[in-house]
Amino acid sequence: MKISSRLKELSTFIDEEDKLIDIGCDHALLDIYLCDQYKNLNVIASDIHEGALKNAKNNINKFKMTNRISLRLGDGLSIVNKEEYDTILIAGMGFNTIKRILSNESKMVDVKKIVIQSNTDVVKLRKFVIKLGYKITRELLVKDNEIIYTIIEFKKGFEKYSYDEIYFGPRILENKDDLFYEYYSKKLLKYENLLLQIPKYEIKSKLHHKHLIRIIRKALTTKKVIDDKEN
Repeated sequence: MKISSRLKELSTFIDEEDKLIDIGCDHALLDIYLCDQYKNLNVIASDIHEGALKNAKNNINKFKMTNRISLRLGDGLSIVNKEEYDTILIAGMGFNTIKRILSNESKMVDVKKIVIQSNTDVVKLRKFVIKLGYKITRELLVKDNEIIYTIIEFKKGFEKYSYDEIYFGPRILENKDDLFYEYYSKKLLKYENLLLQIPKYEIKSKLHHKHLIRIIRKALTTKKVIDDKEN
């Protein structure tokens, strides 16, 4: 089956031995794709919307995955027992919703891996999940329909990060690609324009934007320096 670039990249973060719950499964296309790729994988696919689960059920029936994908209607982790999963996948939600879901401490005890693609506040997301006792093991930028998304994999453990690593992502900084330069070039332009519009008396906001501009410029010029040396 054919799925979007975003979903296909998300699938690479899942392993066959994972006990997976996909929270906010929508039409379950990713779950069907994963079960097709991994013959021993079983998935719990949940959503808070009845309409989404109805469409998911139709797709699961169509691709004959009823014995591999268990559908659950409900909010976050409230519809599963903690022994049923050790891997959480959340994609396409905002930070506040993700934070609320992962704040269910009793349901997070045995979770070894979390894969997230948040639509908002990726920096806040990194900070929050790290505080839960996880480290960032893998990250990826993916472009889909002209939008660049960030996918992050967290696993149980501890790792100390600098401000820049929290902002850009430690694994992303290790492997800057063309999407990195495209994404942060646009962000730099945005912050430069915003800085011009901030009133003089909003000193904290001005200093914050100046700091972001400075670290983004530094990250972007790294490639130019390397390219110049190679040429």
